[in-house]
Amino acid sequence: MKQTQQKTSKNETAPWMKWAYVGVALLVAVAMVGTYLAPMFEKKQTAQIGNTAVIGYTIRGEDGRPLITTNQNLVSSEYEKGNLVLLTNGLEMPVGGQVSGENIAVIPVVYPEITGFSGFGLLGFETNAISVGLVGMQAGETKAVGFSYGQNELSMNLTEEEANGIGLNYTEVAVGDLVPLGLTVSPEIALGNETNETPALRFGKVIAKNPGSLVIAHRYGSAEITLNAITG
Repeated sequence: MKQTQQKTSKNETAPWMKWAYVGVALLVAVAMVGTYLAPMFEKKQTAQIGNTAVIGYTIRGEDGRPLITTNQNLVSSEYEKGNLVLLTNGLEMPVGGQVSGENIAVIPVVYPEITGFSGFGLLGFETNAISVGLVGMQAGETKAVGFSYGQNELSMNLTEEEANGIGLNYTEVAVGDLVPLGLTVSPEIALGNETNETPALRFGKVIAKNPGSLVIAHRYGSAEITLNAITG
């Protein structure tokens, strides 16, 4: 009797193989998605008091006009509008640190080149607000921080002679104009050549013009800060 050999049909096993391949593919896909999503669920480091932070920032006047920034695009866009904005580098500072409100931090100016000044002057009132504002921020986060000066008006009344003595043209200057002032560690505004110390640049705004005198305030409104990194 001739025995016949039964052959297994390919069609009977193919579906199982296909499901096996699909199962493996799904496992690989899930693994890849998990790998990509893992960083999203990792807890980012939060800036705490005592840390050291590297920040980018823009200092704005009380009217919201940018004065100095680390943002090159902002400098370019304001230049096209006819506004001068100083460009500086990122700043490294302690998180939650506090100094005297009258302390002066001299910030290097990258562009444009300024002569007769040691840099741009930020007061302790301003650096304190920025430093405290960093607490709780995470790398990449941006926020606005307002400035408060307490009872300090940060204004000065100049006679026509004094105004001309610091390089202003009393006749032409008008209310609302931004004018350059030299800030020394006193922190008094240097008049004439009364000091050999190179002053820091401080922008003042003419808030009143009276017969024979000017009133200039050098308060700022806020800072937009971006936490670039926590280094310590």
